[in-house]
Amino acid sequence: MSAAEEKLVGETPDLARLADVVNAVLVTVRDKEEQVRLALAAMLSGGHLLVEDAPGMGKTSLARTLGHHLQLDWSRLQCTNDTTPSDIVGVNIFDPKSGDFQFRQGPVFTQLLLADELNRSPSKSQSALLEAMAERQVTVDGSSFALPEPFIVIATQNPTEQIGVSPLPESQLDRFAVSFSLGLPSDAIESDILRDAVSGEENFEQGEPVLAAGDFNLLRRQCAQITFSDAIIGYLQALATQLRAASLPNLSVRALIQVKGLAQAHAMIEGRDYCQPEDVQAVFTHALRHRLGPVSGANIALLQDILQQVDVP
Repeated sequence: MSAAEEKLVGETPDLARLADVVNAVLVTVRDKEEQVRLALAAMLSGGHLLVEDAPGMGKTSLARTLGHHLQLDWSRLQCTNDTTPSDIVGVNIFDPKSGDFQFRQGPVFTQLLLADELNRSPSKSQSALLEAMAERQVTVDGSSFALPEPFIVIATQNPTEQIGVSPLPESQLDRFAVSFSLGLPSDAIESDILRDAVSGEENFEQGEPVLAAGDFNLLRRQCAQITFSDAIIGYLQALATQLRAASLPNLSVRALIQVKGLAQAHAMIEGRDYCQPEDVQAVFTHALRHRLGPVSGANIALLQDILQQVDVP
């Protein structure tokens, strides 16, 4: 039996290790505890992340540091306006020695993919990534190839007012479990960063990884077992009913399933094996704001108002 197989039949890691992961990531991605918790919750629940921000805000640091402390393979895809599907999934190349075509894997064959500036890529390339996100596989010349387990996308997109961006289609936005912006750190934290920084040097992998190899997959499996009572289901449905009536009549069941998974993961990070209304409230806005169209203060305010309007069980 391999070490990975032994890990699968072993004991599930202590939930307190998740709080240790958050604290370890915050050593590199400073002053962003809410975003780090949301990112970890999305990954635990099997979802993908969408980060909208300007360059230099720490998106790459977040992805690489999470990959380090969770012991996940990591790769980066830099999207441009001429990115092709084969740049993402790979391509068949003719081998004159064997007389056969050999499949050369693209950067999507990893556990944690940072798709940087995704909305700069053409729609055809976005669709190639959509299959990977939705089905955890890619198809090349009629042949399907399974992706590693887990497969998680952290996609970044430029603000819509920038030149050369193509809005992501609703079908792709629906595949993202959570979205957020990192933004600038506080003045005090910015001062600390400037004091410690050396131009041209970046250190993403600070310290030993928090989780042992294989632990993250065990925790992901446990996430689905976190108690989500009938009372909490009714609360989530009441929130959905209010949102459908107010602005989003086609809010999908998939979106609600993603909110449920995020709430279960949030409870895990808090060290609990059951969900409370506070877990739903913590993830509700960030799970749904990108489904209301371009993210705006009005859309965020609408979601927060709905949280205030619905009675808490």
